Amino acid sequence: MNEQKIRGSINKVFYAGPAFSAGRLVTPEGRNISFAGNLYAIEGQPVVLAGHWDKHPEYGRQFKVDHVEIEMPSDPGGLAQYLAQHPEIRGIGPARAWKIADELGEEFEEVLLNDPERLARTGGVSLDIVENLRHVWNRTRGLNAAMTWFSAFGLTHHQVTTLMEKLGNNAVAILKNDPYRIIREIKGLGFKKVDQIALKMGTPKENTQRIQAGIHHCVFEALDQGDCWVESEDLIDRANTLLIMDCLDSRERIERELDHLIGNESLECHDLGGRVGIALPSIYRQESQLALWFEQGREEVFRVGPVEMDKLIARYGSTLNEKQEQAVRNALRYRVSLISGGAGVGKSFCVSVIEAICRNLGLDVTLTAPTGKAAKRIEELSGREAKTIHRLLGYDGRTFAKGPDDPIETDVLIVDELSMVDVTLAWRLFRALDLSRTSVILVGDHNQLPPVGPGNVLRDLIRTKALPGTILEVCLRQAGVLKENSTAILRGEVRKTSEKRPDGRCDWYVVDHFTDPSGVTGCLRELFSNILDEKLGFDLLRDVQVLTPTHKGPLGTQALNEEIQRLVQRKRFGVNVPPHQPNHRPPLLKGDKVIQTRNNYTLGVMNGTVGLVRNIWPDGTYVFEFDGEEIAIKKSDAALRDIQLGFALSVHRAQGSEFPCAIVIMHKSSWFMNRREVLYTAVTRARKSVILLGDRSGIREAATRGSAQQRTTWLSYLLPNAHCLSM
Repeated sequence: MNEQKIRGSINKVFYAGPAFSAGRLVTPEGRNISFAGNLYAIEGQPVVLAGHWDKHPEYGRQFKVDHVEIEMPSDPGGLAQYLAQHPEIRGIGPARAWKIADELGEEFEEVLLNDPERLARTGGVSLDIVENLRHVWNRTRGLNAAMTWFSAFGLTHHQVTTLMEKLGNNAVAILKNDPYRIIREIKGLGFKKVDQIALKMGTPKENTQRIQAGIHHCVFEALDQGDCWVESEDLIDRANTLLIMDCLDSRERIERELDHLIGNESLECHDLGGRVGIALPSIYRQESQLALWFEQGREEVFRVGPVEMDKLIARYGSTLNEKQEQAVRNALRYRVSLISGGAGVGKSFCVSVIEAICRNLGLDVTLTAPTGKAAKRIEELSGREAKTIHRLLGYDGRTFAKGPDDPIETDVLIVDELSMVDVTLAWRLFRALDLSRTSVILVGDHNQLPPVGPGNVLRDLIRTKALPGTILEVCLRQAGVLKENSTAILRGEVRKTSEKRPDGRCDWYVVDHFTDPSGVTGCLRELFSNILDEKLGFDLLRDVQVLTPTHKGPLGTQALNEEIQRLVQRKRFGVNVPPHQPNHRPPLLKGDKVIQTRNNYTLGVMNGTVGLVRNIWPDGTYVFEFDGEEIAIKKSDAALRDIQLGFALSVHRAQGSEFPCAIVIMHKSSWFMNRREVLYTAVTRARKSVILLGDRSGIREAATRGSAQQRTTWLSYLLPNAHCLSM
């Protein structure tokens, strides 16, 4: 298909994002052209769109954009429009722009670059404004040249802009010398995409930079999967499979470059009793320091004597069972202690007793958790303020205020949901503590999913018995049917639908006869259309959360969010949701349930916070409600990309949160994710009712199938095997 180019000015933007925009272009002849594709559209910007004509099933004939070039104006009218409407050019309105364009004409660039005082006099503006204009002009010219060169390699306008900002106008020359530098400069652009670009540029497959980048990619891929190190032979195998070099000595070349990376300390290797582990130096350093801090944490502090301890436990924890009492005694006796156990075993009650005793002793107690939802739940249970770990550390999106030079000031720190804490966050937390003053109680459920990031701190601590700790195993009778049935999953048992309560609801529903995914989707439609609200009394937006193991597929978050959005919009608001372009996120509509997918410290909305679209103003500004507060975000704001539909969430995304009603999807179609910790984590998100949907084999497989792999961590080798009695 031959590439075509259309020159004009963007006069209307319907949607704008870094990788996709849609809008209307006006050509110099006055033609209005609809476009959509690979650009970040800005109203008023002169551009040259490169692509081809296409017929969209809903929007009709439009120009499909493959890439964009910034059009530098060549006539007075275009120059005036460029100066007046370019969003980065400040202090030059339409009148001054026309005066500059009329008087300078073709001399404009020469005057701008070599005689800025004349341009300032002509336009009646300051030299600072002219200097800013010159900077924008030069950068845009460089961007245009770079865009022309990069467009052949499939980079988006946003990605090229990022490269130009980081590397300057010399970006093309820098990347011709080392194309794999793009991986370091653009977040989210991985080795495979960059490798395609490099090979198109003529980079040989045996190029040393390519081999080193491939090795690094394999190490980072292991980190993404939760591993902190890769065995050396396994790493060479992975890199050899990835690089597909056309030579017989490929493994030897990879091994040679691996030695080079170890020699210049880009990677680190250590002997693990006959195995050689390869890792990033930063990860090894973090786990080594954690091991030292945990060793220090075994120190006895004896905040109270034995007699007073007995009196305090009798006063505040008279109903503690034997294991719970041991957990409380450990917390008051040791510098760092651990409490773990499944749903309904009384972890929260132990924490409340520990907190009450500490406050009775005049100790300052701080509560924290890895997510905003988890911190909010501690607040609800304790009645006291809790902070996220990031907030406690004073993180502003760039730097951490708390550290060795300015430690967290508290006598006792209680950390909940430790299963979600990865190695780096644990390291950040402990390096900001003065363990000569502060005691730490770590609380978590080792049966839940491991953290999204690398490592497995909670399970490593339990496996090595490195800290004084207690595993609570008895599900208390007062915990209720929901907790009992959730705990039964840990034994491989999925119980049938429970008996109805007086209000007509059940705590536990199991609907497991859908052999085809379409049956599950149909059941969801019936639930949202006629049952959840009408018969069970749940608010569709505030009470109900659909949880599924995967993002893709017929029962993944993407497909289910679109389906539930259509159902809820039609039922609650009488809106028929229009179809959206395939492979693009669906539009957010007024009344939609949404979730924040990344911490936004400017807006104060944290990753995992669920909210609602309260309004959409005529100019496209979205008004969201998060935790009772309204926040307005313009349609052009990059922050909007971090907000997605939240009717259906992945189980990983929901970890640390609770909902009145959790609809859990567990079907054989997602067999690769059907594991006990996934199912257990999902059902323990419910506060009142679980509705388990799927097929018998998929649900049974999930309950009986253990973890896919044991994560490789340094902690599991570095921690002492101290056999504490309470374990």
